[in-house]
Amino acid sequence: MLYAIFYKEWIKTRLYYIIAGILMIGFACYAGLYLNRLDDLAGARKLWEYFLMKNDSQITILEFVPLIVAIGGAVVQFAPEMNRKCLKLTLHLPYNALKTVGAMMFYGVAVLLLCSVVSFSVLHFSMSGILPEEIRSKILQTSVPWFLSGICGYLLTVWVVLQPVWKKRILQIILSVFVIKMFFITVTPGAYTPEIWIFVVLTLMTAVLSVISLNDFKEGKQD
Repeated sequence: MLYAIFYKEWIKTRLYYIIAGILMIGFACYAGLYLNRLDDLAGARKLWEYFLMKNDSQITILEFVPLIVAIGGAVVQFAPEMNRKCLKLTLHLPYNALKTVGAMMFYGVAVLLLCSVVSFSVLHFSMSGILPEEIRSKILQTSVPWFLSGICGYLLTVWVVLQPVWKKRILQIILSVFVIKMFFITVTPGAYTPEIWIFVVLTLMTAVLSVISLNDFKEGKQD
């Protein structure tokens, strides 16, 4: 049954995630190539000045890409199910409703994690050889909350999309915006490193919110 759910989700979203994955990797490549180009034009001394004196990671072009990709993925995956009432039919299958939606969300998170890991790796390797390990590590640590914001944004978007009551949906959107803003308070290299575990826990906590919307949907609540 799980295989059937994963296959259905792949057929439904494969075009989006292929394009989105290429986009994420492309932005990571661009950020790395930009650093290499800056090193060629300005030299290592100028790069050190950016990182140590101006607290500028020079990769902010990548900042919102994981979040945008993740929100789009959640909408592509779940919005048609809601609009066409397909989800109601899916939940009538001889399989636990919570496990069904959980499997759908697991698929989305897994694909986003794959895209994030590949993009992170590309960014890492593209900086190898031009920056000291300490600076490179700080830049990579700066990007971690951005990739985590994608996972969190996906889970929050699913929470919103599954909610059938518009008054609750608007409130959920407002709360989601405040949560996501926490991932983008500063772009100072390495600023989030001591608190990165907080963002991991916060992301994990958002995974259970969809149960609330799913219960409202199953009970047929409407405005």
